[in-house]
Amino acid sequence: MPALVPAPRWDIALPDPGHVSRLSGSLGLRTPTAIVLVNRGLLESLDVAAFLDPRLAHLADPASLKDMDRAVARAVVALRNHDPICIYGDFDADGMTSTALLAEFLEAAGYAVTTFVPDRMRDGYGVHAERLREIIARGARLILTVDCGIRSHAEVAVANSLGADVIILDHHDPDDALPDAAAIVNPHRHDCPSAFKGLAAVGVSFYFVGALRRALIDAGLLAEGAIDLRPLLDLVAVGTIADVVPLLRDNRVFATAGLKRLNEGPRLGLVALKAVAEVDGKTVTAGTVGFHLAPRLNSVGRLSDSRVSLDLLLARDPEQAKRCADLLDRENDTRREVLRLVLDDARAKVDAAGGATRKVVIVAGEGWHPGVVGIVASKLVELYHRPAMVLAIEDGVAKGSCRSVRGFDIGAALARFAGMLDRFGGHPMAAGLALSTARLPEFVAAFLAHADAVIPDDALAPRLAIDAMIEAGETDRDLARELARLAPFGMGNPEPVFASAGVLVTDARAVGRDRTHLKMTFATDRGPVGGIWFGGATSDTAPTSGDRVDVAYAVDLNDRSGEAQWKVRGCRPATAAGLGNGGIP
Repeated sequence: MPALVPAPRWDIALPDPGHVSRLSGSLGLRTPTAIVLVNRGLLESLDVAAFLDPRLAHLADPASLKDMDRAVARAVVALRNHDPICIYGDFDADGMTSTALLAEFLEAAGYAVTTFVPDRMRDGYGVHAERLREIIARGARLILTVDCGIRSHAEVAVANSLGADVIILDHHDPDDALPDAAAIVNPHRHDCPSAFKGLAAVGVSFYFVGALRRALIDAGLLAEGAIDLRPLLDLVAVGTIADVVPLLRDNRVFATAGLKRLNEGPRLGLVALKAVAEVDGKTVTAGTVGFHLAPRLNSVGRLSDSRVSLDLLLARDPEQAKRCADLLDRENDTRREVLRLVLDDARAKVDAAGGATRKVVIVAGEGWHPGVVGIVASKLVELYHRPAMVLAIEDGVAKGSCRSVRGFDIGAALARFAGMLDRFGGHPMAAGLALSTARLPEFVAAFLAHADAVIPDDALAPRLAIDAMIEAGETDRDLARELARLAPFGMGNPEPVFASAGVLVTDARAVGRDRTHLKMTFATDRGPVGGIWFGGATSDTAPTSGDRVDVAYAVDLNDRSGEAQWKVRGCRPATAAGLGNGGIP
């Protein structure tokens, strides 16, 4: 039996009742739904109406992105002159979908392009100068970097010196100074007026091809109405969801439209990928992409050749698509086994050191595959509820990934120790680094001391965000259908979670292959409701039949019965005072 999972603190939101009442009345929404919308910052009826009915017409003008005009103008010149173009993409799902999108559009417009996918082991992250030299030696005169390049100052200078221009289409945080590229389209540019900064690289790429299509038509290089961009939306949805960007505003439109396409008419490669992931015939949701499709697209980038993912996305032959999908599925199985071995080793090292006694978990190991250290770091954050750094050691160099918790900017923390590091970069929640093993003990000691001093204890407590307390009997089919209109769920728009107090458990039993899940039935004033708590059988607050509990849950519809059911997030013994109006320690 796995170790008991510690119970999180329940943080119950307290939205303004006036905002809730106004939305509920003006739009005819149930009160729990109105509460969720207010909790998401949607206070006006017009904003809520657009949120509930996301349309392509709601997308921003591509021109709102700084340098879009320069990027398009330079591309038009290259296409008019038939200058050789190379698309240089990153090796993750966002980079691959961006590369495929650009290649498919340019080829549909009648222009031959080449693509380059870096090798994680040989080239590492970002743009590699030697690869640029090779690309330019083969004739490229315009290079589009997608999902990379924003910090590639020296590499862009190399391209410039060899007579090639670079257009950067990226979404990562820039330095104060930008590379000397022909154009840089990135919503995170400090001078970019775009109102929405949360685009993935594939969203930036979609806006670029939209603007380029218009410019080619205006220049007489493309017929009016040529090239329907809607078939590209399955790529945009996959890349956006896989990169865990906020599913709000533009991204919500992209995800909604792209998921519709994934369900109704996806490209051959994604049809084949759905088949090997055993989700064909089922409704594809953001969760399907995040847990079934994206991991397979990412698997080869972590362990071998990302080119397979790109070939899958661009496949025009069903047999080729099937071969690529089968290979990705096998690589994903390998990736999971490699991940299991490294994670087990990392946990053993933590346990051997006396457990997670410091405010950051740092582990390093010889022979660990660098392609899985980021996932292992994420798993350690889940297990120990504190930031984690996982380093793979090879040939005297420690390379690794970090994942953090809210309240500790791990990217900024690494910057404090730049003098000890060979390379580093990242964001508040995720970062990467490399350093000599000779400096590793010094760095670990210094970083742990800094983390212990600045990370508040409160940041390390596991938490469960709850939208509202409601009566258990309110969770009927109509509410479940109404809440489904808030999908797709993800970062920035999590699935709503409610709590009800003093609910009677009439049945509770462990289920699943390893008996770690808990299937339950609850009594409400409108009849019984079923629930499933994934991993709940390992919780120290797991209830038994006959218990009264305070229960936190999401609401959806049972596929078979059509009745509302609960996806339980947590249970606690019921208290005489109920849940109260705030967080429960």
